[in-house]
Amino acid sequence: MIASEMTVASRWWWRPGWTPGRSFYNWQIVPTQPVADKLVEIFAPTFSRLPGLEQVDAARLRIGVQGIGFADGVKGVHLAALVSGARDLLAELAPFQLAFGPPEVTAETIRLPVTVSEELLRVRADLTDALTEVWIRERIPDFGEPLRPYLALAHTTHPSPVREIRTALVEDGFTDFALDDTVSSVSMVELRCEDGRYDWSDISTAQLLREPDPVVEQSLFDDPLFGPLRHPIGSALRS
Repeated sequence: MIASEMTVASRWWWRPGWTPGRSFYNWQIVPTQPVADKLVEIFAPTFSRLPGLEQVDAARLRIGVQGIGFADGVKGVHLAALVSGARDLLAELAPFQLAFGPPEVTAETIRLPVTVSEELLRVRADLTDALTEVWIRERIPDFGEPLRPYLALAHTTHPSPVREIRTALVEDGFTDFALDDTVSSVSMVELRCEDGRYDWSDISTAQLLREPDPVVEQSLFDDPLFGPLRHPIGSALRS
């Protein structure tokens, strides 16, 4: 069996720049609690019967949006400016719907891809703008790179056939799985590598505070010159 058909022994390895004791600031989207709990619940039966997988618990379900940099290279005054700038920009945005799924299998994780909507791109652009107000572009992680967000549901713990995992997901009805959630804030976290796992602590939150635009459905009887016309059914009911 070729390597691309197997998962890796573990997702744990030292990424470039990481060393023991070093941490990294990152902006993330946190699923709402009901959605996080539901995801853990519905995928647990499948993951529990597949060897070599460790399911991510509800509190650790996160979606990375924009990296900031290693904590030892960020001065306190810069961190305060980054937070303030992001809060000011994101406050002008309204909460929006985020869609993810169906699950896909990679060498390290089973994850839900996140649909890259215009609203999500605006969030990332605002976070990047807040960074460029403090630093030059060359210092910003992944500057100019396309956004490929995802929600990791489980991580590998030892090599397993990718085909078996995909087959189990199909058999359990996840081929067309999709789920929506509401994004109303973005969290800044400090990522750490400890004891063979990645962990984090929350640093700050930026809220999306603008009231959403009202949903207006255009009537089939709207006239481009004279505006909305009376609906014949409604007129009949009122007569």
